[in-house]
Amino acid sequence: MALNLIKRGLKVQVEFEVGSKKNILDTYILQPDSDRLILSFPDSKREYAPYLREGTEIKAFIYTFTGIMIIDSIVYDSPFDGKFTIEFNEDHQIIQRRKYLRMPYITDFFLQRPDGNIKTTSVDICGGGVRFVTDIVLKADEQYKVQLRLNNFEPMIKASGIILKKNFYKPNEYVLEFMEIDEKEREKIIQKCIKLEQEQNKTTM
Repeated sequence: MALNLIKRGLKVQVEFEVGSKKNILDTYILQPDSDRLILSFPDSKREYAPYLREGTEIKAFIYTFTGIMIIDSIVYDSPFDGKFTIEFNEDHQIIQRRKYLRMPYITDFFLQRPDGNIKTTSVDICGGGVRFVTDIVLKADEQYKVQLRLNNFEPMIKASGIILKKNFYKPNEYVLEFMEIDEKEREKIIQKCIKLEQEQNKTTM
């Protein structure tokens, strides 16, 4: 594992199953090791402790400074006294989400929610997510199914993602990171960004 990327204090989202439903727990790294991570366990989520017993299979999303690292793991020590430990080995899947070309692009962007969809406008796009503006207050870590209008005469791009952060200098600006997206759809966004960059370069020559 790339230990140089794993630091104390980094955010880790632990995905686990309760029955047939997937749940996500927000934690932070208390201590990293070569094959284990000691994570914080929020007192407000004590009801989930029985579902994180030793040997439970989980997926960990580690928010490093260069991207999100995804690790298939198991619980090594169950939650106790505000912390628990997960373990992994070289056979487990490790995916480093690559950096993507991000380009300014204003288009329709929709967030789906039970009490009514939110229509917003994108600021810029990339293969990893969308920066957008809305006057509706959103919280970090909220998850949404989304649709992005890439071209007027093609079906909208569909994906699901998480509100990663809020731009404090622009209160109505947010970033959504894709968590699930068909790779063919992602490739359409990447190609769109490449085309936008080429067009931009032509105008500046």
